[in-house]
Amino acid sequence: MKIQSEQQIYSKVIEMRLKLEDSDAFTNMAKQSPIFTERFSAVDNPEEYYISVAFLDLFEFMFRLHKTKLLDSELWQRWNKLSQLFLTIPKFQKVWETTKQSHTSTFVEFFDSLPILQSKDIQ
Repeated sequence: MKIQSEQQIYSKVIEMRLKLEDSDAFTNMAKQSPIFTERFSAVDNPEEYYISVAFLDLFEFMFRLHKTKLLDSELWQRWNKLSQLFLTIPKFQKVWETTKQSHTSTFVEFFDSLPILQSKDIQ
């Protein structure tokens, strides 16, 4: 029960973060930061950045569920493949490179070890 509550809270926090960040007010403030300016330069617009970050947070959350054995191994394989598929998106790769220091070291190690899928790998 405690784990389920923590997962629900984390999910709501991530949802709220994306909602707040993906606003004109925050984007205007963030553009005044050299760090966000660098991160936004990896994509065509801030929305692409926010979407990429949201997926990275989701992938890290699913990775954490897998590591703590709270995610079925077959479902994990799906998320693992999806992570690899996203790495075929150049803008997503760029956002990862500019933000990976904000993730846990175990997730960074895992994500950096993923092979980038080729067309023949997708079924």
